[in-house]
Amino acid sequence: MNRRRIRNLAAFAAAVLAAASPLAAQGLAPSPKTPAADGTVSPGEYSYTSVQKDMTLHLSLSADGGTLYAALEAPTTGWAAVGLGSLRMDGAFMILGYDAAGTAAVSEETGSGRRHTPNPTRMLTARAVREIAGKTVLEFALPAAPHAVGSSLKLILAYGRRDDFSSLHARYAAVEVPISR
Repeated sequence: MNRRRIRNLAAFAAAVLAAASPLAAQGLAPSPKTPAADGTVSPGEYSYTSVQKDMTLHLSLSADGGTLYAALEAPTTGWAAVGLGSLRMDGAFMILGYDAAGTAAVSEETGSGRRHTPNPTRMLTARAVREIAGKTVLEFALPAAPHAVGSSLKLILAYGRRDDFSSLHARYAAVEVPISR
């Protein structure tokens, strides 16, 4: 293949990717829509969507910027987790969830080093986790402060293969999402 054709294909691919995820390029901004924490993600439900490795992250801020809504879709029949406030486990406020044969479990935890323990303070205002067709969807809502402050939201995403809160992750990613107000 000649260089010109390679450049044209690269430019076309970049344009397709930019058009496919315009919300991710804009960052997280307040939205009049209120996502439902029901364990399913509907098209247009969230104002921001980003694919991180093989996980899909969905986020929205309430119209007043006071509530953060989040969903993580992970290709697993085990647990899924989102950590807020850090690009590492250490110091992150973490939400872990799994669906074991229709019995949902969600835990709020704090990362310490490479471990996490249950958080004594409950922050979630809504939560749901659902496993369907080989995929686990974790959805939740919580006060945006202190997580969505300044110009970005720092998150870690992960999933594991078992229905528990202690097995090691099979995959993880760290992402910093710009916030526009």
